[in-house]
Amino acid sequence: MRQPLSIMFTILIFFSTVGFPAVAAALNTSDGDELVSRYVTIIDDRGIIVLQTGHEVHPGDQYISENDILYEITAVEGTLARCHALEKLSSQAPATLLVQAPVPGTPAPKIAIYHTHTDESYIPNDGTPTEKGNGSIMLVGEAFEKKLTELGYQVNHSKNLHDPHDANAYHRSRRTAMKLINEQPTAIFDIHRDSAPLKVYSTTINGEDVSKLLLVVGRQNQHKQTTLNFARSIKSAVDAKYRSLVRGIFIAHGNYNQDLSPRALLVEVGTQYNNREAAERSITLFADVVPSFLGPVNNSSGVAEASQAGTYTGTNESNPPPPAYAPTATAAGYDIVGILLAVIIGIIAFLLLSTGSWQEAKGKLKHFFKFEFVNFIGPHKKRKE
Repeated sequence: MRQPLSIMFTILIFFSTVGFPAVAAALNTSDGDELVSRYVTIIDDRGIIVLQTGHEVHPGDQYISENDILYEITAVEGTLARCHALEKLSSQAPATLLVQAPVPGTPAPKIAIYHTHTDESYIPNDGTPTEKGNGSIMLVGEAFEKKLTELGYQVNHSKNLHDPHDANAYHRSRRTAMKLINEQPTAIFDIHRDSAPLKVYSTTINGEDVSKLLLVVGRQNQHKQTTLNFARSIKSAVDAKYRSLVRGIFIAHGNYNQDLSPRALLVEVGTQYNNREAAERSITLFADVVPSFLGPVNNSSGVAEASQAGTYTGTNESNPPPPAYAPTATAAGYDIVGILLAVIIGIIAFLLLSTGSWQEAKGKLKHFFKFEFVNFIGPHKKRKE
């Protein structure tokens, strides 16, 4: 008589033990995978290569090219995808993201950095595209941290490991991201290394070889449009100072933990064939432009100053500065809903397997709620009375 109830409690205990990441993976709600050393080639209607990336590609994904042309993926066949040009976008940053001068005397803005794929490396330096527990992508993160600190920002750079490089890496790094967001940073960057041929990520700026950057926006989070506007404002600012440094914005299938904050962004720094020095130079140039899209930092005298990286947009009372974001209740709510959903699916699956038919499963559920659940709740009611 008590068997279904005991089964339900067993399932609840199981999911509370393994946690939501395993549940999400089982329900296929994890982010799109990223290929470790292979890449997908995307061509347009004329057969011209538009993008090559290690991100898995799905129909409906979009890409804003270096020249601000918006493409949409229409078909995927293995490592070849086809796209169609939709429109030419304005190169200007969205007006909703204009920054405001900081109040004199206030602490410097905080910026958080972490790495979901902590194994990513650069072959010319490391001899391998991945090195578990010691990927040189974290050294690129250090170069980013160093330059931002020099500019006056408070930087929290996490080197927590999230290996292996699999579909659950983003679930593991989510814990890291949430801890970083507890510090209420103005922005949080997940620094990666892409997979693609060397030529599509190599360029020269100020006479030095650097690796290009790809900005990635997940299209499966409630902040998608705000995050996309943030990415576009970044591209606009970088283009104004270092044209060709940002190769584009990939709006990809997935979440990439960007539901935690509208200013959470994934940045791909070069490919496995770039050398690490080129990647470090490029992320330093990127950091140099940060004051253009996140606002300048107060100097020691309390007077707001803009970096030479770009043009400061000025104060606009009708356009308040973007707030720092702490983990919202919605993020925790998603985890709870996911667990409950997984429990329900698990119970239904068990009943189907044990009974062999929907009719029998429905009968057992009816019996449970009519008798066992009432018997279970009844004694509690009596005790209260």
